[in-house]
Amino acid sequence: MELRRIPPGWSCLAALLITLTAVAAGLSRGLRTSELLGAAPGVFLLLWGYFALSDARIQSLLTQWCRISGARTVALASCLMLPYLAYSLPLRCFSAKGFLALLLYVNLPVWALAARRKGGDSPVTDFAALLLIWLPLELGVLPPLWLWPPGQPGHFLDGLLGVVLAVYCFQVVRSLPGIGYCLIPRGRDWLLAGAGVLLFLPLALGLGAFTGFLRFSPHVPESPAILARILGIFLVTGVPEELLFRGLLQNLLLRWTGRDTLSLGLTAAVFGLAHLNVGAHPDWRLALLATLAGILYGWLFRVSGSLMAPSLAHTFVNSLWTFLFRG
Repeated sequence: MELRRIPPGWSCLAALLITLTAVAAGLSRGLRTSELLGAAPGVFLLLWGYFALSDARIQSLLTQWCRISGARTVALASCLMLPYLAYSLPLRCFSAKGFLALLLYVNLPVWALAARRKGGDSPVTDFAALLLIWLPLELGVLPPLWLWPPGQPGHFLDGLLGVVLAVYCFQVVRSLPGIGYCLIPRGRDWLLAGAGVLLFLPLALGLGAFTGFLRFSPHVPESPAILARILGIFLVTGVPEELLFRGLLQNLLLRWTGRDTLSLGLTAAVFGLAHLNVGAHPDWRLALLATLAGILYGWLFRVSGSLMAPSLAHTFVNSLWTFLFRG
């Protein structure tokens, strides 16, 4: 799974365009221009890191730079505090408690992997670092850091932060092969994702209807809004979850066990169980459907050698669920 080099400046341009789109969407909702401009630098920095770390050249440079000393590794991890500072200070929602919690969050997995570097290969440290990245987000342990705009719980950028931290930890610090973190899909990724979804949908729809979980309730917004929602699902749900479950967990299980089918099946089961935390009450039907989807995503990851095919399929499935079946 070799990453392709992306065009120079692409990550900065992508982050800028999405940030400007978010500002325009905020203006259309009647949010204050001054507050939108205050939030924009922090959002841009987070998105820039998100896209920049998908560039093999940047990953290689950071890896070489960090290998000089452990202090550099920790210092670079602490730079993940900058988006929060750039976001919270202009908006006057800075929290010392949130800052300290975030500082621990970004450094604990780095320290775990640094200990591994000294002691050699260890599934224990790999798994510990993975849990230190995933569980605080899954369980909502982090305090609300992104308190603006009002009316939302303050966690809407946590997923992007988790992606940047995970790629830094496992691609730069750990140098784990086979993650496949690249954000420019190939034609083959689109074809595999489309074919996989077409095969998956009859089974999922039939099972969902049989168990009474799925009820057809379409509510499709206007074209610009639907495209923005789909892009949001891709960036905030599709890529982060595929990075965690396929690029990291399935990848590590394969390296620990040496068995493709076992690593794929275990990851799909964990992916399904993680969906018990979705919604107000656990629902075994959602967990079952998510497990089946996890098998599809794991297979796409294995045959494509990239996170893009499973991330695209994940985005298609979640978009259909969001626009056609949610009441």
